Amino acid sequence: MNKGQNDFLFDEKQTKKIMRKAKFWSTIKIIGITIIVTPIVLVVVWYGLRNLSINSAEKVKDDIRLFNAISAPNVQISNQMYDYNLFGGKIKTTTFKVLGDKHRPYIWEPLESDYNLFGTLTRNYVSGSIQIEGSESLAESNQFEQFNEYTGDREMFFYYPEISYDVYKGSISELNQLEENTFVELAISFDNAYSFDDIKRKLPSDVQVDWWWVDAFTEEGLNFMKQGQGTIAANSPFIFGFQSEQSKPVPRQSQSDEVDTFIQNLELLRGSKNFEWETNQVYQSLIGENGTLERSDVKIIGAVVTGTPKQLELLQGQTYIKASTFGVISNRK
Repeated sequence: MNKGQNDFLFDEKQTKKIMRKAKFWSTIKIIGITIIVTPIVLVVVWYGLRNLSINSAEKVKDDIRLFNAISAPNVQISNQMYDYNLFGGKIKTTTFKVLGDKHRPYIWEPLESDYNLFGTLTRNYVSGSIQIEGSESLAESNQFEQFNEYTGDREMFFYYPEISYDVYKGSISELNQLEENTFVELAISFDNAYSFDDIKRKLPSDVQVDWWWVDAFTEEGLNFMKQGQGTIAANSPFIFGFQSEQSKPVPRQSQSDEVDTFIQNLELLRGSKNFEWETNQVYQSLIGENGTLERSDVKIIGAVVTGTPKQLELLQGQTYIKASTFGVISNRK
């Protein structure tokens, strides 16, 4: 073997050795970069998902608060808490009712909701009602007392003015059977649909109205209720209205009144992916012939009033009140 061949073999061995060494260090470098970069990427992804989940929780909380403001007779939100994870989370909303002109809070059922990472409600849970009595008559069963399964209190229900019922409850006449040392929640149903200003003038000024029931039923829904003389429970998902300024301890400093606020809240919810179907149904049932929702389109067909038996007895003999049903009756402390 000559010198040239020896040099060639030497160079080949050296080259392979250098390549193995370079490959080794390249592998070490890749592993090192991976060890350094992977935690950073994971932290960035975790932080991004965390912020997205928190922002989604805040958006869902706002939607729940807005929907409560256009529904939920005499139910107000006291607090909302969320427990988030990287794929969504849970929201617990605590609520209360207002009883009387001293604005005494009465703890009501909590609302539990699940939402996904993109701010969409996936589950909305509230407790149901317990009905003690039973009847073969659908018309009668729609008027039996029901009780909230969380608090044990009576659930109010309303009568729609366009439906002719065989029997109407008149709880106003039973107020004199209650002790004066109580607070009473009473649902009153009117004989017709009234404008907000008209019905406010009709009601006695010393009676506290905490919630106004808006005529927001579609023709299809009304026809369905007529078949069985259906009443509308206060915890129904198809009852809509708004809180009265009287239900708030401190009046708002605003140029708009409750009707204007109701319309604004409805418009805001129509642009949300949560409660979109419900709010569009309400909107379509309210809009006038010009295709827009105006103050004059909002008609009132009932209300929730609260106070002592003596205060609410002022409602006796008011001919525009077609029916009345008890809700919460609480001993005053």
